Amino acid sequence: MTRLVLHIGHPKTGTTALQSVLSANASTLLKEASVLYPTRTVPSEYKHAFVIPWLLDTDNAAIRRRGRSKGEDLRSLSKVYWESLVQEVQDVQPKHLILSAEGFWILRRASDEKIASFHQNLYSIASHISVAGYLKSPVSYFLSIVTQKLRNYREVLLPRPNFYRAAMEAWQTAGFDQCNWRIFDRRCLVNQDIVDDFCSQYLPASFATSHLTRDGVEQANSSVSNEALAILEDTVQRYPILRQDIYERRRSKIVDILRNADASVGGSCRPSLTEPAHMGIIRRCADLRWLQERGLCFPDIDLDAAERTTGPALPDQFTKVADFFPLDAERLSSLQAEAVPAIERLFQSPTQNIFWSFVRRARR
Repeated sequence: MTRLVLHIGHPKTGTTALQSVLSANASTLLKEASVLYPTRTVPSEYKHAFVIPWLLDTDNAAIRRRGRSKGEDLRSLSKVYWESLVQEVQDVQPKHLILSAEGFWILRRASDEKIASFHQNLYSIASHISVAGYLKSPVSYFLSIVTQKLRNYREVLLPRPNFYRAAMEAWQTAGFDQCNWRIFDRRCLVNQDIVDDFCSQYLPASFATSHLTRDGVEQANSSVSNEALAILEDTVQRYPILRQDIYERRRSKIVDILRNADASVGGSCRPSLTEPAHMGIIRRCADLRWLQERGLCFPDIDLDAAERTTGPALPDQFTKVADFFPLDAERLSSLQAEAVPAIERLFQSPTQNIFWSFVRRARR
């Protein structure tokens, strides 16, 4: 019978890169190690999150956006997707099966009835199921998620105090054979790489990861600077349609403008938190000691030092970029001069664009 590895994220732990490599090498995995990474699904989608609406009767914004549907339409799409995935498993009869979706992390949102049904459906295609989860430190996770939310024009929420424990206990009590938790940090990963680490842990030992090609695989979007995030925040306030319409084409164009401006202005650095925000996020996480008791410690966090540190408490909710991210005023001014006119042109009427194009040529 088939042994299933259910990779559940959590979010921002290199999931896209891992899924892309596994998908790109699906034929190699199957031929050399009898490992099936389903790719012949309907619709074609190498991130297996489309099974979630049907199996767990829940979803998230990423699934809705990727499926371009919601509600019953999304559930219908999910049902067809799951049935096509099951058919592929039955046709191939692999020794090993990998399903991967960081959306699985939200198992705790599903009802007990749906979790039981989920359990039953998975054991209909596998005789043994291992849950594979990677954990990112709260500071690193918050930095990643807040920049992603801002780039996607969505509301930013502070991490829940019991973020790790609630999700992990939901999986640990769901009745699967194993739950394996690993720290997502380059210092803790095999070869400092998520793909090598996952393969060393969950693929047959006889399979050589050197056989995997990584040419052209999809990577997560690169970030933008603190100052660019501040400009993005101002832009959303000025043009509410960016948040209201997820299919608004100017959304991605604005992020591209800011990335190009970052490169042009120079001196850009990866997003970072102010020291009070950094310590506040750590203190906000009430389950870090619980993780520590289970041998799960984040290398970038000194929990003892954070607990000794006193300082102003974080706001109850995310307020604005300047309250959490240090901003270089001079660089912000340069970036505004570079990016804001280009952003404004996206919202001008065709007539205005023609006029200002003429003015720019005349000035030359």
